Amino acid sequence: MPDTYPSSPYSNQRQEGLVILIGAVDNNKSRQLCHELFKKADNLIYLDSGNGEFTGQVVCGIRRKGRTYYKPIGDTYPDILSDTDKFPTELSCAEAAVSAPQSIVANIMAATAVVSYLYNILVLGSIEVRSVTFSTKSVNLKPMVTQKRKRKAAAL
Repeated sequence: MPDTYPSSPYSNQRQEGLVILIGAVDNNKSRQLCHELFKKADNLIYLDSGNGEFTGQVVCGIRRKGRTYYKPIGDTYPDILSDTDKFPTELSCAEAAVSAPQSIVANIMAATAVVSYLYNILVLGSIEVRSVTFSTKSVNLKPMVTQKRKRKAAAL
């Protein structure tokens, strides 16, 4: 992943790149791969979205210049790193048919949280919340605010 790119084809000036990995996967084995990539990257924003039938979470991990500023999903919920589920391509037809149920409302709420993160990152240039949990049954979104918010939002 390049850290810089040319600002125009006619200029020697370079712009710093911003790489965002969006983990919208349905199993922890795939999350483990994304987590490994995050740990190896020097600069990466990793948004992981996960949900069940009525509840879910979105976690934003941030690495800049090899330093982790916001923990990724695997450090926030370490049990996913020891989960031994299978990739979707490894499931039999019977196993795939019995996968964890999800409601369309939970999927929409997770997607809305991801879009909000992207807006804050790309348009506003900062975020104040490192993760959010939600419940569609209680119509509740709960942000996990970082200590930095009290001082200043994370500038990207």
